[in-house]
Amino acid sequence: MMSVMNLVRSAISASHFQIEQTAFSKGMLDGSMTATNYARGLVQLWYIHSILESCATLSPQIQGYFTKEMVRTDTIRRDLHAFGFDVASFEKMIETTEIIDQLKDWALECSYAILGCIYILEGSRMGSLMIAKPLGQTLGLATGAVAGIEYHTEGAVSTPMRLRSFKEKVDQAGLGAEAEAQLIEGAVRFMDLLNRLYAALPMDNLTKQTQQLKTA
Repeated sequence: MMSVMNLVRSAISASHFQIEQTAFSKGMLDGSMTATNYARGLVQLWYIHSILESCATLSPQIQGYFTKEMVRTDTIRRDLHAFGFDVASFEKMIETTEIIDQLKDWALECSYAILGCIYILEGSRMGSLMIAKPLGQTLGLATGAVAGIEYHTEGAVSTPMRLRSFKEKVDQAGLGAEAEAQLIEGAVRFMDLLNRLYAALPMDNLTKQTQQLKTA
């Protein structure tokens, strides 16, 4: 019998592939990401992490699974400031508002769904291990510099162990069928909503290098 976290992984596999195919995700790896487009995306993530952090710390059922290393709002603010932006630099997108509203609903009625969201965001930090270097190069950072991309570099050394510990803690908790169903539903829905957001993030201002490649 599959563990609940393996069930989650299987349930989101298609959506995980889809989000990697969005222009925003590809832009972080292929050189087509501008600082402005990246910062706009960071602002949306700030709003999402902000509400998630509130829901996780206020919900008694979730508190024990949410550690201080999972708090990302201050990190995102630092990254924005590194490029001359702040949270107020860009509007909250409709797709972001939809995610926020869903998280608020879950916090009131279906709190274990929040665990699925935490898993998605913590799991994305595994992808950050591959994203950080090419993204830094695209954004013009000096080799080894992290100011501006701390969202992808912070805690990188401990990311695999931190994610493994989270999954083991959930699997060994004996949550029960209803809570596990909420967790899986939360992960699937959250991933779908993130896909909608990433697909809507503008990528219109390509870097000069990419424009030249496309017209060559």
